[in-house]
Order: sequence, then structure tokens, then C-alpha cells
Amino acid sequence: MFEGYAGTSASGFRAEVEAEEAIARGEQLGDLITGHGHHQLAGPAAAEAEARLIEFGRHVTLHGKIITDPRRLKRIMDRHDPSIYPGEYVTCVYTPDRALCHRRDGADGPCLPDCQPLACRNVALTSANIAALTRHQAHLGQALQGPGVLAPYVRHRLGEQRAEITAFLATHGQPPPGQA
Repeated sequence: MFEGYAGTSASGFRAEVEAEEAIARGEQLGDLITGHGHHQLAGPAAAEAEARLIEFGRHVTLHGKIITDPRRLKRIMDRHDPSIYPGEYVTCVYTPDRALCHRRDGADGPCLPDCQPLACRNVALTSANIAALTRHQAHLGQALQGPGVLAPYVRHRLGEQRAEITAFLATHGQPPPGQA
């Protein structure tokens, strides 16, 4: 829909939306830095995310305060984008050669609809991501506990998904020792 209505026009709407998304992402990353959440990341790409956020923090902090002016933040994101994409269930630390998702339009960055968070090595987890995965895991458990209203195939797939999330959280669901 986005491509059909706005992506092909000369109005610049697509570029404006992408700029707003970059600013919002910069603000989220700034919050992660000021809250020292980057020291509590877990997952396969946690160390890479922490290193990138420390480097990014050098550019977005001025005398201990995060830059919140949208224009300045946009310039900083254009120059020093750490390629970290916070999400509800995972935080993507995008490294193209490890990514399981690639954008079809050739632009840099992940293709979030094609995200495979339980298999990708670009995944880092914040405490909010772990909580969201745990809630989803519990929701799947409740759906599977209910009466037999689910079709056998659906029940099987939900069971597999719950088992995958359980295994993923068992492996990556805790911050590294000494950083809790």
C-alpha cells in the first residue's frame, strides 16, 4: 500500500516518513542509552548492540544530556546510525551478512515483515523484549490449554511455536552474568 500510494510520487512523502521513523528510532536508542539498558541486553547480538550503542551515545549526548531536537537528531542519525531497530519482541542489530531478512528494494536495513527473530543472529533482547516474549509464550500456553476448538494443524503449529520460544528464552532470555 505504501509503495502504491506514496512511494512512487514525487511529493517526497516516503522520504519524510523514513526521516520521521529514523528520528523516533534515535529517540528510542537515546532512551536505551540514558537508562543504561544497553548494558543489560541479552541474545546473540547483545555484545554488538552494546558496542554500537556506546559509540552512538558519544554522538547523541552533550554534557550528559541526550539531544532531543528533531533536526539535530536527524543529522546525527544520518551520520552515525547504529543500525539498531527496537521492536516489541526483539531488537534487531542489523548486520547484512548475518541477516535472514533483506529488503527487496535494495535499501539498507532489515525487512521487518520477513523477520525470523528466533533464528537470526542479529537479535538482541531488552528486558521489555523478554517480557513480551514471555507474555506471548503464556498466551500460546493458554490457547493450547483450552477445549479442543483448534484444528489439529493449528494446535500443532502453536505448540511448535511455543516450544521454539521456550527454547529461545532458555538460551537467550537472561542478561549475561553480573549485568542484571
